[in-house]
Formats: sequence, C-alpha cells, structure tokens
Amino acid sequence: MSNLLLHIKDAYYFEVPKFLWQSQRKSASEFPDWIVRNDPGFQHREATSVAKALEGLGSGISADALTNQWSEWQSRPGNFGRPMDVYLDMGADAVVKRATRWSKKNAPTSREPLSAYLASSDAEEPLGWFARLRSDPKFRKKWEAIKDEHNSNEFVGNYLAGEGSEWSASKIEEYNHALSGKILIPQIFGGKLRNAYEPESGFCLSKFMIIELVVALLLVGIFAWLGRRIQGGAVPKGRAWNLLEGLMEYVRKQVFEPAMGPEDSRRFMPLLATLFVFIFGLNLAGMIPFLGAPTASLACTAALALVVFAVGLVWGVRAMGPVGYLKNLCPEMGLPPALAIIIVPMLWSIEFISLFMKHGILALRLLANMVAGHAVLLGLMGLAVGSAALYTGASFGLWTPLGLAIGLGMVGMSLLELFIAFLQAAMFTFLAGLFISSSIHHH
Repeated sequence: MSNLLLHIKDAYYFEVPKFLWQSQRKSASEFPDWIVRNDPGFQHREATSVAKALEGLGSGISADALTNQWSEWQSRPGNFGRPMDVYLDMGADAVVKRATRWSKKNAPTSREPLSAYLASSDAEEPLGWFARLRSDPKFRKKWEAIKDEHNSNEFVGNYLAGEGSEWSASKIEEYNHALSGKILIPQIFGGKLRNAYEPESGFCLSKFMIIELVVALLLVGIFAWLGRRIQGGAVPKGRAWNLLEGLMEYVRKQVFEPAMGPEDSRRFMPLLATLFVFIFGLNLAGMIPFLGAPTASLACTAALALVVFAVGLVWGVRAMGPVGYLKNLCPEMGLPPALAIIIVPMLWSIEFISLFMKHGILALRLLANMVAGHAVLLGLMGLAVGSAALYTGASFGLWTPLGLAIGLGMVGMSLLELFIAFLQAAMFTFLAGLFISSSIHHH
C-alpha cells in the first residue's frame, strides 16, 4: 500500500517505486514547466521583475521593498511557492473585503468604501496602495498585461537561457530525486499545472480522471459482452457470465427493490446498476498498490451525489410539477388550520434544507468510509515499520511472532476492505434509490 495522501488527494502523476521510474534530467530545460516556476530562483527573478514593472507605473513603492514584503509573506505557513502576482492579488482581495465590512459599520453611505477605509486612522494595510490602484480600470488593464507577460512561456524561456542554464548539479539531482517514481501525466488538452497537485489554468488531466475513465471503459466492455449473451436467449454458461448475472440479480433484489419497490426499481435499474458497478470498480481501484481510490476524493463522491440529486429533481418535477414537487417536501399531517399555519412552514423549511444536506451527507459518507479503510491499513503499515526499526538486531524469536501478527492483521484488514468496497457501493445506491423514490412519490 502507498501513503494515505496518495489515496485521498488527486494528483497529476502516477506513483511507482522509485527504482522503476528514475528521473535522469540533465538541465533545467528538461524539467516540467511547473517545476521551473516553483523554483525559488525563478520566483525571485519573477518577483523582482514584477516589482520593477509596478515601480515603473508610479505605484509609489520601491521594487526592493515590495520584493522583501513578498519574501516575508511567502515564508509564512500556507504561502510557500506562491509568486508575486498571487501575493498582490490575494492581499488586495483581502483589503477589499475588510473595507466592505468596515464601510457597512462605519460609512454605510460612502460611495467609495475602499478609499474611506484606507483613509481611516485605524487602517494599516501594507497592500492598501495596490488595492486602491487595482480599483482603477486603466491600471487593472496594465496589471493584467504584466501578469500575462510574466506567466508566459517566453518569460520562462528567457530564464532558462539565463539564470536557469546555471542550475547547479546538486539542485538538478534534488529535483530528479523528487520526480523519481512519479510518472507525470501529459496534459494533452493544454492545461497548465501549478504543481503536482493543483491546476493553474485550462483543463488538466489528473490521475483519478484516468482511473475513472479506465473503470468506465472496462465496465462498458464487460456489460456490452454480457448484454450480447443475454440477448441471444442462451442459458448462462461460464463463471464470468454467471458471476455478472448473479451480481446484478442480487443487487436488484437486495438493494434496489427494498429502496424503491419492484416497479420503480425496474424503471431506474439502468441508472442504479451503473452507479453501483462504477462505484464498486472505483473502490476496488484503491486496493491496487500505488493507484488510490477516486471515491476517497470529495470531487468524485460529490459529483456522484449531484447526479442522484439531479435525477430526483428532474423526475420529481416531471411527476408532480414544480409546485407539487416543492409541496411534497413537507408530508401531509392532517393538522388543524391554526396549527398548520405555524408548523407547516417551519417543517417545510427544515425539509428544504435537508434536501441538500442529505445529498451532501451521501457524498461525505462514501468519502469517509473509503478514507477510513486506507487510514487503518496505513496505521498497520506504520506499526510494522516502527516495530522493525525498534527491534532491529533483536532475536529472531522476538521479531517473528510480532511480524507474523502484523502481517496477518494487514491481510485481514485488506479482506475486510474488499467487503467494504462492495458494501459502500451497495449503500450508496440504496440511499440513491431511497432519495429518488421519495422525490417522485407523495409522502
């Protein structure tokens, strides 16, 4: 198993053991663009150039002072690797927010809350000058041009031809060591990366996207093959055919029908069966070393929950109309009019909020269960490695029982996680069927 971060955070590379994929780049120009952009030497040159460009526009602050401010800010937790333009824009956005809050309390009639805030005696904003300048459309246009210039490939190319060509052997070796074992995903759609885990702009292809696509294509191929066999009317033969058909029959009888009833389960069988096998396949991907489970990512589980919400909304409106759908959120209770006037609006408000909450919890539930399994396996691995380090040089009779117990524990937990992969796929589709059914029927 790989580390927990690999399972719960998407990335733009596939990780393998370092000895299988070694980076042997010889110069700065051979490294990915995002490696160069995150290099401290490049960022310092970029920051100095941006500061000088702003000084030339009459910003009123020296380039050296601005560069020092940025360096101090970048050293704070959470800011490492952020370039000068991000520092300035984030700082200006924060000033504008504080000015808006201040003006609501102290100058509600002011037409220029930012200017009033910066002019107040208690406002000490290091980037107030930039926030004021950026509020001018003419300056903002020039600022966008400065950012485009420094984010361009030409600027990186000039750096590589100059300072970048002088990267030391130790720096190149350090970056090679960091990239060894990482199979970087080519960004064939023109997306630009900020680092190995965050996109900068455009459509960036990530590891979980590729896993999801591979699982989807495998399922299409498998069930297309099964569909052709069933259409022929032949008796099921072979382990694969019996396994797939038995699986679909089991989840229909034990998962879909209890949630929706026989009639609705047949109507929504294509959707729910697709959700089940897709989630099950993604869960199983997490059991493959160095891959990770996309269902341990909130982006994946939230998208699946959004599909369930959209289906329930569309079919609910089709069945009862927009007004009827909204009225159906509150069950009929047969209350006297005097009580209904008070209780029904309150109950409807609670049910309306819960409509969104329950789909959010649907996403978080799957996410939490998948992350928990990987966390337990990671803990057992840590126990095994820690025990090995603790008892290095100890007698064979002491180490053998401990190592055997930990190994058997990991095998048992892995088998349990296989069961959980199936169980969580079934629970997600069961709840999906339940939510859809409640949307299309009167309470």
